[in-house]
Amino acid sequence: MNTYLYRLTFTGPVHFGASGIGMENSHVTLTSDALTSALINALCVLGKADETVEILRGDNPGFILSSLFLYQRSGDGTVHYALPKPLCKPPVDNETIQNMGKEIKKIQYLCPEDTHAWLGEARLSFDGISQIKTRSESLIKTAYEEELRPRVALDRQSSNSSFWRCGVIHFKKGAGLFGLVHIRDNAWKSVLESAFRMLGDLGLGGERTYGFGTFEFSGFETPPASWFKKERNQKRYMLLSSYYPNSKEKPHIRDIFAAWNFFENRGYIVSGRNTTTFKRKRLRMFSEGSVVHQPVRGMLVDVTPDDAQALGLFHRVYRSGLAFLFPWEDA
Repeated sequence: MNTYLYRLTFTGPVHFGASGIGMENSHVTLTSDALTSALINALCVLGKADETVEILRGDNPGFILSSLFLYQRSGDGTVHYALPKPLCKPPVDNETIQNMGKEIKKIQYLCPEDTHAWLGEARLSFDGISQIKTRSESLIKTAYEEELRPRVALDRQSSNSSFWRCGVIHFKKGAGLFGLVHIRDNAWKSVLESAFRMLGDLGLGGERTYGFGTFEFSGFETPPASWFKKERNQKRYMLLSSYYPNSKEKPHIRDIFAAWNFFENRGYIVSGRNTTTFKRKRLRMFSEGSVVHQPVRGMLVDVTPDDAQALGLFHRVYRSGLAFLFPWEDA
């Protein structure tokens, strides 16, 4: 299995829906299940949606996507990549935890090399964890800006108006989102490249009617060697994707996870280019940053409404809970 890195440079604002009042909140990053669904819809336009779903449902999925995370290019051309902080404690002694506990909690993002150290077994000194915190603070200081954009809706019959706001994210010059993908069968590499370019024109996230979410796709490249698995007997792995356990993993969840967080996955169904008013079934999924003691695989989850055919929906609807772990083996 080959692993590739890619970057998305957005040509306008984005809105990635978040819980809250109306549409005022927007995430800055995008979960792997939302990205996988968007890619399948782009592949539907290319006539490959059914084939893609089948290879993702199999025992050995043809590809697995990570969630999208922030990157920023500095003035000297260096690209800084920000991964979520693992939800487990770093390998430091109790004295360091007592002195720096609050500062450690404030850390949001880590560079991949520091993530290795956080998940590893080698004891980090007070100076070591302080340097990690300093590097974390400088990763994405000016990567994006948030805006609440005013909107007015008019009633068709009475012409009464209602005022609301939409949360908008603007990425600064040289910043955007990056992702990782494992590709088992290299025949899918060119297919996915075509799908990303199609998706770049269609847009990613909400408010696409207004031109939100369009981007330029960088193409696939090999991640830096320092990102690959270093320890011979890796004891902890971090999820870089949404995860839903398969039937074999569910009975052992308590033993598998060292630290975790959940989120509720819900929303409307989009089929190809068509957005419907049908809601898919709700899921509770493990979020990025959750830490496991051993590799997990996950599954594609069927979230088709029970009354799908009565609603006029004649295909199954899935959400990706396939696990993308950090670090991974160098294939």
